[in-house]
Amino acid sequence: MPRHQPSAYLSHTARHLANPFIATVYVLYMAGMGTCMGSVMTSALRTLADNQQTEGNAILNTLQQFAGAVGTSLSAVVVAQSQTHLAGSQAYTTAVGTQNAFIMLTVFATVIWFSYFKVVK
Repeated sequence: MPRHQPSAYLSHTARHLANPFIATVYVLYMAGMGTCMGSVMTSALRTLADNQQTEGNAILNTLQQFAGAVGTSLSAVVVAQSQTHLAGSQAYTTAVGTQNAFIMLTVFATVIWFSYFKVVK
């Protein structure tokens, strides 16, 4: 019996989740994001001199927007490649592409998570 990686299992079961569950997970995710981003930005800006904090705030906001755009673009590329190169219906190829994008984003999140704890200690 082959061992399945957790991200592959999660991406496979994601097609069978109910919409209210997905909405609840998203609300919890965004609540966590909202509560941590202010603290992270405040901590980062605290390391700057008073006359540099406006520029630091602008840089952090720009990086946040840029990272969101890059993540969205990479996910769209993965889904589009699956739609183009896989055989099957549009719904099936989109579902497979979305699963692959989920796995990619899970890997990115894991790398970021471990990098954070390595730096912060």
